[in-house]
Amino acid sequence: MKQNKKQKTMKTKLQTTALIAIITLTLTANIFATDFNFQEESYIDDIPFSTEIVVNEMLTTEFDFEEEAYIKDTPFNTAEVVANSNYTKAINTDFEMEEEAYVDDLPFSTNKVVLNYNYTKAVSIDFQMNDEAYINDIPFNTYTIMNSISDNCNADSYIAKI
Repeated sequence: MKQNKKQKTMKTKLQTTALIAIITLTLTANIFATDFNFQEESYIDDIPFSTEIVVNEMLTTEFDFEEEAYIKDTPFNTAEVVANSNYTKAINTDFEMEEEAYVDDLPFSTNKVVLNYNYTKAVSIDFQMNDEAYINDIPFNTYTIMNSISDNCNADSYIAKI
């Protein structure tokens, strides 16, 4: 059904009038509702104790419980049971991790760096040795032999002479 322009105008006027009436009634009711003034009542002492003292005692009271004797009522170690259960769950879980591609992002050999570090560390140790007593256990003069070798002499023939 098609509505003509006059019907639309009438419908709009009716809705607008109803809306204004509802808003007016709501505001009027709210204005009258806020005008209530209550008289102050006199104090009635109907509680035969001080609630403040009772609450303070409750908050400051310390309870002293006696130590109870240990009762071994579980024939197994619960910590061990939990650890075994967690282990079983972890073993049975299938962790599928994505394979990572190799990235050659170090421009040096870490193995060589570690070897160099260990070598430098070992060489830097200063060994303090006590002087040994002189022992004459060589039956020939090594200094003379070394000189004869350096002078292109025959060291074997020299040793044989001694």
